[in-house]
Amino acid sequence: MSRSPARSPGSDDTWDPPRPWWRGRLGVLALVVALVALGGGVYALARPASTRCADGVAKVGPDHTCVGLTDGSYAYSPDLASLSGLIHTENERVRAAAARPGGAPWVGVVYLMSMVQGPGSTNTTDSIRHELEGAYTAQWEANHTDTQGDSPQIQLLLAHTGNTTAQRDYTLAQIGKYRAADHIVAVAGLGTSTLATRSSIEQLTRQDLAAFGSVITSDDLIGIPGLVRVAPSNSDEAAAAAKYLLRTAPKAKVLLVEDTRSDDLYTSTLATSFRKSYPAGLLVDQPMAYDSSKSDVSTYFTQQMANVCLDAPDVVYFAGRGIDLPRFLAPLSHRQCADKPLTVVSGDDASQVEQSAGVGQVKDALRLGNIKLLYTGLAHPGAWTLRPQSFDATAIAPFQPGGEFRTAFPREALDDGQAIMGYDATLTAVTAIRNAASGGTGADTVTGADVVQMTTLLYGARAVSGASGLISLDSGGGPKNKAIPIVELSQDGSVHTVAVSSRDGDPPNAHP
Repeated sequence: MSRSPARSPGSDDTWDPPRPWWRGRLGVLALVVALVALGGGVYALARPASTRCADGVAKVGPDHTCVGLTDGSYAYSPDLASLSGLIHTENERVRAAAARPGGAPWVGVVYLMSMVQGPGSTNTTDSIRHELEGAYTAQWEANHTDTQGDSPQIQLLLAHTGNTTAQRDYTLAQIGKYRAADHIVAVAGLGTSTLATRSSIEQLTRQDLAAFGSVITSDDLIGIPGLVRVAPSNSDEAAAAAKYLLRTAPKAKVLLVEDTRSDDLYTSTLATSFRKSYPAGLLVDQPMAYDSSKSDVSTYFTQQMANVCLDAPDVVYFAGRGIDLPRFLAPLSHRQCADKPLTVVSGDDASQVEQSAGVGQVKDALRLGNIKLLYTGLAHPGAWTLRPQSFDATAIAPFQPGGEFRTAFPREALDDGQAIMGYDATLTAVTAIRNAASGGTGADTVTGADVVQMTTLLYGARAVSGASGLISLDSGGGPKNKAIPIVELSQDGSVHTVAVSSRDGDPPNAHP
């Protein structure tokens, strides 16, 4: 075998090394792939995160709260998951039944409120859940019994307003967006008595949607066309409290404690109403005024205890939110004149105290401070036995043993009244809807405007017998002389009705 001659240095026969792989076609392809991957990563990092939570529900605001409108297929919080599932199942049943030949038509009722306890919220997680449980019970009763007729069937939609204007506006926009598809004709619940609630109501009623408030009581919400309130007004609550005090302690000297916060319609009208209802000569000359929107509220109350002892009242009427009661009662229990018994009376928002974080302070104050705590409740089951003639047996049946509420929610309590009020608001909406359907409109063509028209019929012989008492509307859209339980929160945290009062002191019977 011959050998090739060896190359010598400087030979013209030069040698080229192999071309690097990254300079060929393979390298170009790899570079392109790398750039695409890098670009995709940059895009993934730079693009805004999805705001979608579910159909009709989106993250809104800097806190990314999921707000909007759902048929129950989405739960706004883990606490509401089981309840949302029940509502979704009933809604699916209604739609499936309507799709069959000869199936009953249906309409949508939106339950609107802030469904998750937020910063500064006056509702508790329990009270929110209870109110929605009451609404579901009314939906179930409407669809499965003949008490209010049987058509149209009711779909219950849940609308969470959140805690900001942007969140509320998004939710209201979703109601408008899905109004036709979900046959929405009415909105119930509506939240508490605030300026934000008033704005929502006005937007809804301007669009010819009937509005049915469950727990709104402010006198500033009286007379809005298209709005029905199933709860007594603040002036009625104050008058009922005054009648009770004048009957049980005719000469009681009363110190008024009032919250001057400008955006809370509940507290401002409660104080004004009590001042008008109680004899001026029995009121301490100078009320104790505080602003719950400012800091150092507890310190303010502590500093005022010397004046409480100086004024020596028999009763304190606390015209503030329940959330502020612990901050008032704690220093009150340490007043120097605690040897003298003192009764504190408040409005319906005090019903939230039993489930609040401050209930321990309240129980301690009642036990140590020689204090008795009463409030005018919107509803309480004790009233049913204390004054049975004012409550319809059929209306309270869902809350009795064997009734739908007890069957669906066997471990839930009724003491805060929220479930009863949520039930009555939805029941009243159903009554107006079915009045519209039977009045010639037809069950399959009921509109929001038809329901608005029917709300003005709900008085006298057409009044609604609610679980909270007779709902016979006056010209301002609220119940006349509604039964109002006087409720005591005891030292051990138990709640019971001690009397049933009303604006004129004598609540009406269950039937007109």
